[in-house]
Amino acid sequence: MEKFIHRISFIISAALVYLFGMYTYLSYKGFVYEDGGFYLIKDAQAGFFDNFLSSEDSADAVPAPLSEPVKDNVALNLPQEFMIGNPDAPISIYEFSSLGCTHCADFHLNMLPKLKKDYIDTGKIKLSFIHFPLDKRSMQAALLSECFEGKQKTDVINLLFSKQREWSLATDPMPHFVNYAVKNGLKQEQVSKCLKNDATAKEVLFHRQEAIDKLGIKGTPALLITSGDKREIIAGVSSIHELKDYLDKFSDQDTDTEEE
Repeated sequence: MEKFIHRISFIISAALVYLFGMYTYLSYKGFVYEDGGFYLIKDAQAGFFDNFLSSEDSADAVPAPLSEPVKDNVALNLPQEFMIGNPDAPISIYEFSSLGCTHCADFHLNMLPKLKKDYIDTGKIKLSFIHFPLDKRSMQAALLSECFEGKQKTDVINLLFSKQREWSLATDPMPHFVNYAVKNGLKQEQVSKCLKNDATAKEVLFHRQEAIDKLGIKGTPALLITSGDKREIIAGVSSIHELKDYLDKFSDQDTDTEEE
């Protein structure tokens, strides 16, 4: 009997380890949007890395450009609330991101502070955060953050990213959401109202669908870079150095256009 109990315990432990490992693996891999639904892929930045996978097979292969231009006839209804930066900054970045996406958390917590120091704090760029939820929990987190305004909203978004593993792996994320909200000044009874705000939910889904239909965004994070009439989409960034190089060239091109 004792051996049987040990064996059952071993099987259960192994199953739990396997499930946790699979969840972590799949969460790391990211999502794409195809045929009306979201699907896991080998990497959320597949569009970028596939260029280099092909170069391994052929020495003559040329990597595709990091960004793609947005067609001139595409009309966008983007939120005008910029989370950080000088409202008069010449370059705007729209960050399409899911609060439950690990790649988004990496960009927002690790790359964005460096970008803020060199480009946003110096008045070159302003940044707007646009929710692109990939699942129910990401949607709940998005609705929670929309209960706040200004710096508080920024702080809550940062908190949700930094605590991502805590609430995304929890059996029930609600106690964590309530805790985050209360710590940032929201009353406990207000949290459920925030998560059931149909008007906010429709707005979030509207912007997500617009990003899919008009910008061709299929995964997160994705960046829309605009300056004047110039608009380009970046689907995944591998490093802050790559992004800085791109922004420097983007800024130089914009300056050249103005001089002409």
